[in-house]
Amino acid sequence: MNRLLAVLVFALAAPVAAADAASAKDLARCQAMSATFGPKQKEITKLKEARDAQAEAVESKGEAWDDLEVLRNASAANAEKADAAKAEYEAARKDLARLEQGLQASVSALNADVNAYNKSCTTEK
Repeated sequence: MNRLLAVLVFALAAPVAAADAASAKDLARCQAMSATFGPKQKEITKLKEARDAQAEAVESKGEAWDDLEVLRNASAANAEKADAAKAEYEAARKDLARLEQGLQASVSALNADVNAYNKSCTTEK
């Protein structure tokens, strides 16, 4: 009878201990997840600043190309200058697109991480 009682007590206590261990692991996982949010937000801020600076550069190079394009037909030298300015503008636009794509990917990844955190680490009240 004592054995049966001991087995019964152990059987009832085992899930509680396992739940405590699981919740400790979950707590550690949630803390680790939330610790990554700040650095990721800082990285996104840096990417946004780089994107904004590149957008200004694109605007400036576009205006320079537009100014030179007006004089294109005046001489062969002007045509070469306009072509060079257009090449610089197009290269700057490609860099801007690359930066924008990287920024959007980082934002999407952070949003997915926050969503996963909210689903598994927050409780509804």
